[in-house]
Amino acid sequence: MNEGLYFEEYTEDWSFVSEGLEVTDEMIGAYVDLCKFTSPTFTDKAYVNKNYSGRMSPGLFVLSLAEGQVLNAGLTRRRGIFLMELAPKFLKPVFAGDTITNSVRLHSKRLTSKPDRGVVITSHEVKTQKGEVAIRYLSTRMIRTSAYVEAD
Repeated sequence: MNEGLYFEEYTEDWSFVSEGLEVTDEMIGAYVDLCKFTSPTFTDKAYVNKNYSGRMSPGLFVLSLAEGQVLNAGLTRRRGIFLMELAPKFLKPVFAGDTITNSVRLHSKRLTSKPDRGVVITSHEVKTQKGEVAIRYLSTRMIRTSAYVEAD
């Protein structure tokens, strides 16, 4: 999608499902190192092998990947003004080798006091290849309306 949706294009029946994204051991390792997630749950392979069925991904990393799926699809490209809030509920772990998709639908929307923008709340379900919902969340974004005039 070259350009995202204007506020008006978010209708009651609007929905989107992202392409699948495999969560790899290397991706988890890079995130854990970058963000200093020093818990044995994420860093100690012997501990992980003893206590879990594989290398678990931090929930915040999966949430970031899910938001990346929205951005990569272009849903807010040139239309999103800013991300105002995320309200996640982490329901199931995601492990290295799992593939996630992000199912998005309109939750609600409202115009702001300025005619060129509105607030759109979307509901998300991040699912694994098994169909299990790993994260359920709401995202609140300020989105341009079709009244927006782009500066030259």
